[in-house]
Amino acid sequence: MMTGKRPVATWRLWGAPAVLGLLTCFGLLAALLGVDIWHWLAWLALAVPVATGAWFWSFPRRQRKSPGPCDTQI
Repeated sequence: MMTGKRPVATWRLWGAPAVLGLLTCFGLLAALLGVDIWHWLAWLALAVPVATGAWFWSFPRRQRKSPGPCDTQI
């Protein structure tokens, strides 16, 4: 039986990588096939994944500390 929450969870997991992938494909095709304004759009589209990677590399998310086997109190 399928629940209604599954598509939302799938979109939350794969939404950002899919958008970044589409931007990358658009940017590469615009750079190869376009002229004038398309080159500027290609630069913009290819800058977004680079900026996103730089952002998450510069400011990594802090993970919550989950209790491990050595953290239990006796």
